Amino acid sequence: MTNSTSPPRRLLFVIDEDFGALGTVMYLLHRQPLAAHATLLLPRRAYELHGAGLPVASRPYQSVQDILEVVETVSPDVVCLFSGYLFVSQGLLSVGDLRMLVRTLLRRGCSVATSDPYVGTFRHFPEVEFPTKPGALQRHIKVLTRFLNRMMVERHVRAVANILEDLPHIYPVPVDLPEGGAGPRRISFFNPSYIRSEAELRENSASAPALSKDSPGVPRWLFVIARFDLEFQQRKYGRQGFVDLVAGKLREALDNGRHPTFIGPAEVVEGLSRQFARQPGVSLLGYCPFVEFEQRLLDAEAVFYWQLFSTSSFLRLWNGLPVFFFDRGHGARLLERLYQESMKLYYMGGSPIHLDVEAPLDAGKLEALGHAYRQSAEESRRRLARLPTPAQMIETILVR
Repeated sequence: MTNSTSPPRRLLFVIDEDFGALGTVMYLLHRQPLAAHATLLLPRRAYELHGAGLPVASRPYQSVQDILEVVETVSPDVVCLFSGYLFVSQGLLSVGDLRMLVRTLLRRGCSVATSDPYVGTFRHFPEVEFPTKPGALQRHIKVLTRFLNRMMVERHVRAVANILEDLPHIYPVPVDLPEGGAGPRRISFFNPSYIRSEAELRENSASAPALSKDSPGVPRWLFVIARFDLEFQQRKYGRQGFVDLVAGKLREALDNGRHPTFIGPAEVVEGLSRQFARQPGVSLLGYCPFVEFEQRLLDAEAVFYWQLFSTSSFLRLWNGLPVFFFDRGHGARLLERLYQESMKLYYMGGSPIHLDVEAPLDAGKLEALGHAYRQSAEESRRRLARLPTPAQMIETILVR
């Protein structure tokens, strides 16, 4: 632990394209003194969307050279990769770039850690049966495509895992030590400052500029879907079929006297816009800046997802705010090990509330379900409260 005379730790967070990575970092830093000595590095597109509104110093990057230039300027004590496991698959860095980045940071004396969205299951990803593209109809082409996909995934997994497995892995939930003591060092953290009082939640709703444009005095329901989850739904319902399904949910919200907001990929927003062109009391948004999204997230009476393990859903859970799910989501569908491990760690023995997407939404029934949900949230907070704070986690990373 640091003493009162120790200089503040300089922190650098290198963040990938996923909204959840930025959300986890903002959760970690929220109202923490160490935020004043932190710098966030965001991919160019993410920086252009989120950077100006973030309460933490941020800069864009497009290459490993950009990252290393910031390292020279900031001279961080600790560098956290959110997440080292995704930089290559998202096309942000090559395997060689990632290897050089980690080696350079360690040679400079930086302590380096990574988040782990795969919760210890990354080496099992070659087990995934990736769907083939729609045009590959012949059986022999399907078999060949799957074989080549698996070979590429195996090479990718081996290369990335070999670079990252010696680094500390950080998690916003309690994690077990690896069986037999093998594997990376696992460090958990909890930020108690992220938990809002009822008065703070009311202040959020009253002061958020974006919310003032919505129907005043009307409770809001928020519907959220990410790109990968959309692709699964489109395979199930078709492109227009899924737009029609979401439109039905938004109309059900209106029938319940709620103001519905949909946030998701532009193609769905465009399809919904045609159906609600003359309908007041409906908000349709493409991906919005993090600060606005967080305001909407904490304001909504209820939030609905097509994905069980969205970072933002846990930010609501831990604040005791109801979340409902129409589907398990892409990650849980692709790899059963990931689903089982994520259920154990993130829900801590509790159960998410699944809804039949084809059944009508009813505010009274949702309120009854929300009561049990709030009890589960209280138990989760009690367990989380035993974890290290963000500052304690940083100090643990520094111990090699």
